[in-house]
Amino acid sequence: MDGVEGKSDGGGVQEEASSGTKSGVTRAARSLELVLRVVGMGFSLVAAVMVGVDKETEVVALTVVDTLPPLHVSLTAKWYYMSAFVYFVVANAIACFYAAASLVALSIMPTKKTTQNGLTLALLILDLVMVALLFSANGAAVAVGLIGLHGNSHTNWKKVCNVFKTFCRYMTAGFAMSMMGSFVFLWLVLLGTLSLHKKSS
Repeated sequence: MDGVEGKSDGGGVQEEASSGTKSGVTRAARSLELVLRVVGMGFSLVAAVMVGVDKETEVVALTVVDTLPPLHVSLTAKWYYMSAFVYFVVANAIACFYAAASLVALSIMPTKKTTQNGLTLALLILDLVMVALLFSANGAAVAVGLIGLHGNSHTNWKKVCNVFKTFCRYMTAGFAMSMMGSFVFLWLVLLGTLSLHKKSS
């Protein structure tokens, strides 16, 4: 009887240890998710602000007639002159707001397992939407940015980054921030998928 009782106690200890390990892994995964959401929010916020405040004014020499001296005209480059840049700023602002809202939702989430699973699935779907939104906005903005950097000889579009150097530099930094934010949200999608897979198995 003593031997049987000893085995029973050992099994209980093992189950307790296993439960403690799972709990520790769950807490670590949740902490990682919270950190990623904060980082994603930061990248999206910085990208939206950098492009949203980007503006540069330069005096450009325009030749109207070859026989006349060039006219010096003051021109200003602003982000809202191009619809692709407007889309970029709006997409990053949405991603930033969503990341903040998801952090609030996770902090007040009930401890019931069914509620947790439902919220995890909802956040997974919304994270995937953010990934699609950010990558599409980045692609549109970068396409226009490359035209500004190199021009397009086929359509006779002139490059402008040789004139508005600071404007293009800030745009490039904003694109880089947004791309990093996109990959953070992609990581959240992978983390959420793995979490749901573990819960279902």
